[in-house]
This record gives sequence, C-alpha cells and structure tokens, in this order.
Amino acid sequence: MNGEELYEVISALSIKAGFIDFGAAPVEKLTTEKLHLEEYIAEGHNAGMGYMAGNMSLREDPGLLLEGAKSVLCFLAPYKPLVLQDESLPGIASYAYGMDYHRVIKDKLFKIIKEIKALIPEATARAFTDSAPVFERTWAAKAGLGFIGKSTFLISRSHGLHTLIGVIILDREVKYGKMVPAGCGKCTKCLDSCPTGALCRPFRVDARKCISYQTIESKKEYVQEEFIIDLKNSIFGCDICMNACPWSAKGEPGLWQEFMPLSLAGYSKTLPELNAGEWMAMEEDTFKEYFSESPLSRPGLQKIKSGLVVKKDIR
Repeated sequence: MNGEELYEVISALSIKAGFIDFGAAPVEKLTTEKLHLEEYIAEGHNAGMGYMAGNMSLREDPGLLLEGAKSVLCFLAPYKPLVLQDESLPGIASYAYGMDYHRVIKDKLFKIIKEIKALIPEATARAFTDSAPVFERTWAAKAGLGFIGKSTFLISRSHGLHTLIGVIILDREVKYGKMVPAGCGKCTKCLDSCPTGALCRPFRVDARKCISYQTIESKKEYVQEEFIIDLKNSIFGCDICMNACPWSAKGEPGLWQEFMPLSLAGYSKTLPELNAGEWMAMEEDTFKEYFSESPLSRPGLQKIKSGLVVKKDIR
C-alpha cells in the first residue's frame, strides 16, 4: 500500500470515527517552536505550569516518541455547541459541556490505529490528545488543517475555532497536506476582547492573567495569584477571545453525543444551566456522581465554589 492509498484509508477511518477533518505532515524537528516555548517559559508566561519545561527534546522531535516515526496524523473533533450558555450563569468553557475530550478522542484514535494494524500488522503507532509533549497545533497547521491565530488557537477556514486535535504518530509515509495561508490579517478582536490582558500580544498568552489558567490549571487560591483578575463570572475556562473571533462563525454545531451538555437528572437541567446557588449547595458526592468523566473534575468542586465567592479586583 503506497502513501496515497494509505492516506485514503485513514481519511475514510477518520470520517467513520466522526472527525470533521484529517491531514498529515512528515516527521521533522520543530526547533523554532521549541525555542519559542523556551522564551515563553523564560518570560514566566507559563505561570505554574512547570510541566511545560519538561521533555523539550520530545516536543522538538516526535521521532523520539516512536521508533521509525515517519508521519504525524492530525484529526479535528467538533464541539461547537448548539446553544451557548446564558451569560448570567456561572461560565463554563463550551468544550467542557460534555465528557472529558481526552478520553473520548483517544478512544477513537485507538480504534483507528487498530484498523490500520489490521491492514498493516507490522505498523506501529501512538495516539496523543493534549496530554503529552507534542506541539499539536503546529502539527495540525503543518498538516493543512488550519492556521494558528493571534489568539494561539488553531483556526480552520472551514470549521472555525471550536475543534479539538487528536494526533497519531505513525511509522508509515502517507500523502501530506500543505499549510494554508494565515487568516488574521490586521484583525485584533481577540486581543481587544480579552478582559484581563492575558493576550498580551499577538500569538502570546500570559497564563498568569488568564481566566482559563486560574480556573482550571492553577493550584493556588485566587487571592494568592500573582495577578488578581476579574473572572467575569467564569468557574471553568473562558471563551471570550474565541467568541470574539470572526472565524468562530464558521463550522456547524458538533454532533458527537459525548460532547453534548451533560444531563443532570437530579436538577432536571443540563450542566450549562446550573446557577450559582445550585453550585454552592452541591455536595462532593453529587459532584463526583455527575462529573467524574467531565473536564470539571480537574479543578474540583471546592475550586469551582471558591471562584463564585472570592472578590476580584484587578491589581
């Protein structure tokens, strides 16, 4: 099976799995991206995410993640919601309305690998989804799936910003995509919309000032953060810059059942419909019952509650 034939096979498997786009790029060292990340860390913009400084050699060279690696396969998963959350309710990033995407996407990638190996038993591959030292957005751009915008999101010209990236590193050559032209132009709507100054310049997020970082990744109490920011009623993540981008109008609502808003039978409503009082009254057992497979399990209930009660004044 030649590279073009294998590409067609994987493309069909991608569609079967529900991905909305697929492309591939040849394995190479990403030295420029590594240098940019080192600069990012040196400036302290990674905040408390010390793990970003680890495994630099693996980030630079995906060939170290799989012996004989030849191709980086990239898949786009859709999660654009049918209905946006009411702004008066505690804010939740739209990618977190449903189940944890790490597990959902990886399960689909493992099935694709299984089917590849059924055709080519000697093939080897590894799957990754935002939890390993892989420059996923860069690889998706190199595979021709979109361009990296000033907000640092991957932006698909067909599907907009509401996509998540799955990656398979494969020891086989396939047909490779071509990078698409950047599409931001002179637009700065994402930077202008950021309420905390976290988008401090084009293509740079200062995580110390980022609502998403403080409500998800940070292990500190809000009052202990280096920058005390207004969370804008958010309790998990932030979609403000994404929604401000003109490209966010692209793409149809996602149809994956796993990403549909979690139904909370005890409340007779879905996750994005919970109000502040319901969050504050929630017990740990109830939280674990509903959110054990949700991205919200990462920060936990107590951090979510603390985000509702602590006063925010920009320092």
